[in-house]
Amino acid sequence: MVAIAPQHPVSPSPASSAADAPAGASRAQVIASLREHIARVAPVRTLPLGLPTGIPALEGATGGWARPGVSLILGPPGSGRLRAVMPALRRLTCSGRRVAVVDAGGWLHPPGLDGVLLDNLLIVRPGATRVAWAAEQLCRCGVLPLVVVLDPPELGRGGRRLQGAAEEGNTAVVVISELAQRRLPARLRMMAGQDPAGRPAVLLQRGGRGRPERWIQLAPPDAQP
Repeated sequence: MVAIAPQHPVSPSPASSAADAPAGASRAQVIASLREHIARVAPVRTLPLGLPTGIPALEGATGGWARPGVSLILGPPGSGRLRAVMPALRRLTCSGRRVAVVDAGGWLHPPGLDGVLLDNLLIVRPGATRVAWAAEQLCRCGVLPLVVVLDPPELGRGGRRLQGAAEEGNTAVVVISELAQRRLPARLRMMAGQDPAGRPAVLLQRGGRGRPERWIQLAPPDAQP
């Protein structure tokens, strides 16, 4: 796992990134240096369009996480809202791909992510005011197939910029939030919780094939943030 402190919101290796950037470098030069560094440590590999969710029922209803694009999982901590994205995190990290989690609140406990290879997990903690900016830079770097944005503030117009960054970098973005994020142009929108039978599930609200709302049962619990 690579953790990034608020002072270095998108650098996977602050020391090497600082060495790459020339003295007196402009902000654009620093960003370019960070992207080059990420490209070196996480080389591009081709993945099919529509990032597989790893959950057959969800896969059948949605075709996978939008890639490029933005998906939204709604729910408070304790709703099991990480369950839907856990299989993709496991598969990607264990196959040698790097993925990023932008942890706005700084509360995520990576060792609790069962089965995720932490060496390939990039944790970014930029502070609440720079969440959208950090997520955009990670998406645009073009080498991360999946970026999870955990509990951002209301994104407002930043949601459109995030969508554009996802398209530029061919990235699947999954925003996990307690807030409705009504202005977020999410192709998939779902709510975490339990179905009428009390089983862990998500209520697919938008982006599925056919019926606009239905419960999709998930695998047994993996995480309970």
